[in-house]
Amino acid sequence: MIASADNQPNDRFGYSCYALVIPASQALIDLVAEVRQRSDMTRVAIPAHVTVKGTFVDIEDLDEIKRLVSAITAETPAFYISFDGAAPVWWQAGGALGIPVSAPLQALHDRLVAAISPLGTAAYRDDPYQPHMTFVQDLSPEELEKAKDLISRIDFGPGFLADAVDLMGRVGPAYGGTWQRIEQFPLATSG
Repeated sequence: MIASADNQPNDRFGYSCYALVIPASQALIDLVAEVRQRSDMTRVAIPAHVTVKGTFVDIEDLDEIKRLVSAITAETPAFYISFDGAAPVWWQAGGALGIPVSAPLQALHDRLVAAISPLGTAAYRDDPYQPHMTFVQDLSPEELEKAKDLISRIDFGPGFLADAVDLMGRVGPAYGGTWQRIEQFPLATSG
């Protein structure tokens, strides 16, 4: 079943919805934040990231989710998210950098979706997996044109190291709420 996450009330853990994301590098976070600010985006958004388990609601046990994510990330080696072949993807009111899916990214996604999906209700379908880094969303046509112009002049670089997964929770609604990192789970390092 699919549920809208935009205006869910906060649950007993204090969050209206959740997502599992790989945080981008600080340089990318800063670039995307500037685009969002300069294009007048008002919807709250997680700082630049690649989602590995899409937004979900109606959870019963936050500690069990943390336990499962910790077990999966502890067994998953850090890997590189390459922007080679990445391209902006635009839709009616937003846009993102479409990222080619690598075997390690797909495997991490598959494990997290399989473990977490039974514990909540998805806000949208997780599969087929289409990794991306959202620039902006829910913009007016004028704001979207401004964002497209800004994006066309930015070099996002070659990619970034995926070395952690953040469990994010939104407090409040999509407009007026805030996303918060609940916990960060490091990926395994070699050596």
